[in-house]
Amino acid sequence: MENVIAERVKHAALTKAQLKIADYFARYPEKVGISSSMEVAKEIGVSDASITRFARAIGYDGFTDLKNDIYNSLAMQATGGIGTLSLTERFDANRAQFASSSSKADYLRLLRFNLERTFQQNSDERFDHAVSMLLEAKHRYVVGFRGCLGVASQCAWLMRFLLEHVISISDEGPGGIGTLQDIGPEDCMLLFSLSRYYKSDLRLIRLARKRGAKICLITNSVLSPIADLADVMLLAETKHMSFFNSTAALNLISEYLITKLSQIRSDEYHEKASERDKWTEDLRL
Repeated sequence: MENVIAERVKHAALTKAQLKIADYFARYPEKVGISSSMEVAKEIGVSDASITRFARAIGYDGFTDLKNDIYNSLAMQATGGIGTLSLTERFDANRAQFASSSSKADYLRLLRFNLERTFQQNSDERFDHAVSMLLEAKHRYVVGFRGCLGVASQCAWLMRFLLEHVISISDEGPGGIGTLQDIGPEDCMLLFSLSRYYKSDLRLIRLARKRGAKICLITNSVLSPIADLADVMLLAETKHMSFFNSTAALNLISEYLITKLSQIRSDEYHEKASERDKWTEDLRL
């Protein structure tokens, strides 16, 4: 991102507020890539007009022009990036990068980066939008395959304590398609999908979109090939030292959504939990 605007910023006479905007754009390009100028302005603490003036001050026609340039820059970085590599290629790339960083302290720093970066990339409005879609839906389909299978399954299990008609889909073949066939305009699909991306994810999200359902996508890149089919997208940072994507940030997003739901549905949860305790009392050791 710095390469996109660095030279333009260097040669532009910017105000203090515009330098603040430039710093934000440089630090959070992924967030800028999925946000409106109004959302960016709110995050920075400036007016919507200030964002437009900044874009023009560094030579763009407006925010949309600048945003497209950022997106193209991210796309170029992603081409051949680690998210598109095979498992062995990813392992070799990470081993080269983290060969001397295998201590618990280094691992904890990377984990902390993933979690903090994830919250930085997702506004409160986006989380609230996702929660509203889940609350208002008649049926909630929670979908996740491969590396996302565990977090999606747990998310569905926890959501059932709070909401009715929560359906977990872990079969990316005919079984999953058959389950999703009944989805409709009053329903919501919560899809966990990480790079490398697979046709099965695209097929199911297209089916949900065709049936008019609301879609919340949790992924690790604004360049996801299914991003434009989602009503709301939450970004998870998934950097890891090994050959697989870290799921810590996926769990962060899942648990935060469940937490927000539980705060809204606290009375219903208490009643349901009490009933559940009664029916399972004889099973406990």
